[in-house]
Amino acid sequence: MKKLFLLALIGVLVSSSYAQSCLGDVWQSLQNHKIMEAKKKIDECMVGNEQSAKAWLYKGNVYLSVFNQDEERLKKNPEYVSKNPDAIWVAYESFYKALEINKDIAGEDGLISAKEGQLLCGKPFYERGIAAKDAKDYPNAEKLLRAAIRCFNLDDGYKKYLGYLYYDLANVTLELKGEEAYKEILEEAYKANTDRVQIYHLLYQIYSNEKDSVKCGALIKKAKKNVAEKDQTSIFVLELSYWANIGDTTNLYKTVAEIGTKFDSIPAIITDAATYLIDAKQFEKATELTQKGLEKNPNDFSLNSIMAYCYYKETNEFIKLGNAAVMAQDFELANHYKTLKDSCLMKAHDWAEKAYQIQPRDFSNASMLKQLKLQLMKEVPAELNAIIEETKPKQ
Repeated sequence: MKKLFLLALIGVLVSSSYAQSCLGDVWQSLQNHKIMEAKKKIDECMVGNEQSAKAWLYKGNVYLSVFNQDEERLKKNPEYVSKNPDAIWVAYESFYKALEINKDIAGEDGLISAKEGQLLCGKPFYERGIAAKDAKDYPNAEKLLRAAIRCFNLDDGYKKYLGYLYYDLANVTLELKGEEAYKEILEEAYKANTDRVQIYHLLYQIYSNEKDSVKCGALIKKAKKNVAEKDQTSIFVLELSYWANIGDTTNLYKTVAEIGTKFDSIPAIITDAATYLIDAKQFEKATELTQKGLEKNPNDFSLNSIMAYCYYKETNEFIKLGNAAVMAQDFELANHYKTLKDSCLMKAHDWAEKAYQIQPRDFSNASMLKQLKLQLMKEVPAELNAIIEETKPKQ
């Protein structure tokens, strides 16, 4: 028994000694910039050292050097054809294997660590993945983008790129495997707390089409937490849509109030918020919010036009109320509504006119302005009629 143990121990020591000597030869070749010699030696050195994190670390470094050498040659000569086209994959798998055996393995003697090596592999995978996507080589694009995601997931500093990767991977998957797989990728990105705003929009649309209001609400909550503030304007628009769709006017107003404090200088989101308020017949709130936007953007077309639209829709409400009062033979109330209607009608006209001066070739605003002029029995300029005809959407 003692002899067997001694023989086993001697075998381990010999193996360890061989590995150290072998890796030393690999290291020396790398130091002398003899990359292909180092490749030959590390391939030989791996036999019997498959459970050595250090051996895998060396192999990753060698094959990453092979890849980088080929890239440099390709820059100098676009006709160059590598004899080791899979070098980046071998490097990637070697670094990953090293981390599997020892997650804390560090670089040494001028070699990069396994974690750093994985991250360095991520960029070429991403670039090649996008190139494959653009070439409609979707199977290869999926493989490359998946590898890039695996690389960048290793470090929090690189996770900011994951949103872009998941977005591209989702589009590739849609082409390759269809809508269900596409949804799965978006949900994977969502669970990874991506900061990419497009991910939330695409997934929200899916949940909305499925009429899953619970998931829609949870998604908006997470998006407001993860998406950078500078990109949050469209998330607030989604939130407005969400409250409007489920008929929660209380929270709709709360979101509008939040928009008023955060985005009073961004005309697009003010316009969207005002539109939802107008649809809810909250005309006073809509004009108050729009006026706040106009204080900083007095000549913005969308704000001027939405103010006109608000008064236009309110005019129609007063017409309906006035007609109902006439039917009820309450002529005093009918006259009251007529006064309010006339006031709104004039305000709508003046705002539409201002919007028209800013951007005359907008069909919706020009058409509304013409309608208002007819209701006020004002002359409709020939130029306005001509613009309406020219900009009319084709059937």
